[in-house]
Amino acid sequence: MNQWQDFTAAHGDVQATRDFICNADQLGLILINGADARDFLQNQLSHDIDFIDESRYQLSSYSTPKGRLVGIFRVIRITNGYLLVTTRAMVLPLLERLVRYVVQAQVTLADASDYFARMMLQSDMAEVLSHPLLPQSPGAVMQNDSVISLQLEPLGEQRRYLLMCLSADEAMELWKGFAKQLSTAGSGALRLSEIMAGIPSIHPQTSEEFVLQMANLGFLDGVSFKKGCYPGQEIVARMQYLGKLKRRMFLARLDTDQLPLPGDHLVAEGKTEVDGSGMIVDAQFDPQGVCHCLYIAQIAKAEAGNLRLLQQPQVLLQNLELPYSTNAAT
Repeated sequence: MNQWQDFTAAHGDVQATRDFICNADQLGLILINGADARDFLQNQLSHDIDFIDESRYQLSSYSTPKGRLVGIFRVIRITNGYLLVTTRAMVLPLLERLVRYVVQAQVTLADASDYFARMMLQSDMAEVLSHPLLPQSPGAVMQNDSVISLQLEPLGEQRRYLLMCLSADEAMELWKGFAKQLSTAGSGALRLSEIMAGIPSIHPQTSEEFVLQMANLGFLDGVSFKKGCYPGQEIVARMQYLGKLKRRMFLARLDTDQLPLPGDHLVAEGKTEVDGSGMIVDAQFDPQGVCHCLYIAQIAKAEAGNLRLLQQPQVLLQNLELPYSTNAAT
């Protein structure tokens, strides 16, 4: 896919928030196939794999036996198995963990990131949304012999899509067609779009830091509380039915010119050492240079506006409204 990478690199790294197309190669793909692929995933991931087919994808996650998140996925059913879409940097660490549980099952796991050219687009333009390769509802998947496309979680009136093409030539032709109506942006536009949509990601710096409810997966239909066992299920169930959620994910803006990184610590105002208050999930600048971030923190401190970046104590986190309800988990 070097041809595709060279093609998208030529379009620069402009930021955008509306009506754009951008490279999505920062997302990685794990292919899982074999006669036991369904059972294998059912025993490893947080959601019920039987809820999807080739026309619907699913948000799900993988945790350690202690309930700590290692990966968050969009799970796609394909003809010969499943594709897990996740953070590119987490593909190999996840494969190393998952392969331990294959044992004698008829399952094959592989990094499929280099098999597909990937692009993301966001728009509310009728001439774009009517394209025959774009699904017509959030969560829907369209597939043919060479292209898989997903309609992602919406962001206001803007619809968001992920397209994955087996052919670099076809991907470039699709890009050129969409670019007649849309601006071309850098890969940071995808990251900002996910942040503004309130969709969490796990990076190497935040692996094993959170329980899935803290990352709002209970509000995002990223877990089934009725399915059987999977790694960390007891901790997840205990928090759901016996405990009270004391931490969750928030969306905020920061007035800073120094971009926070995933895993950066948040502390209570006046504190100069890590105090367990919270952590950055992801952050990105918008076209105006304003920093937006997702962070997980103690709810009481976050709602009181009592949090600061440990490394930038002068910067105030200004909470914004997430585009989905956090009143009750489903």
